[in-house]
Amino acid sequence: LPGPSRMAALSAAARAAERLRAEADALARALTDRLYAEMPALLDRYGAVGRQKCLQDMGYNLEHLAPAVELADPAVFARYARWLDDLLRARGIPTGEVRRSLELMEQAVHERFPPDEADAVVPCIRAGLAALAGDGGPR
Repeated sequence: LPGPSRMAALSAAARAAERLRAEADALARALTDRLYAEMPALLDRYGAVGRQKCLQDMGYNLEHLAPAVELADPAVFARYARWLDDLLRARGIPTGEVRRSLELMEQAVHERFPPDEADAVVPCIRAGLAALAGDGGPR
C-alpha cells in the first residue's frame, strides 16, 4: 500500500543508494584499510597487488549493493555475494575473507549513514552474508 511510511522507506533507500554511489571510493578505501589492519597476514599472502585488487573488489561490492538497496531487493545482493564467493574461492580466496569484508561493510554503513538509510542498506548486506553461509557445506 502506498502511504507516507512506504514513501519514507523508499526515499531512505534511494538516498542510501545514492550515498553508496557517491561515497564508493572513500568507503572502499576505508573497508580495505580495516580488513588489512584486522588481518595483516593478507599483505604477506597477496602482496601490494592483492591489496589493490581487494580495493577494486570493495568498489565492485558497493557498486552491486547500491541497486539492491535502491530496489529494496536483498536477493539481488545475495546472488552477487554467492557469485563473488564462488569466483574468489576459485582464485584461492577463502569465504571467510569475503564474509569479513561484508561484516565490515555493515559496520561502516552504521557509522557513516543516517539511521534510516542504514536501515535500508543492512538487510541487503545481511542477505549477502546469509548467502555465503547458506549453500550447505563448509566454505
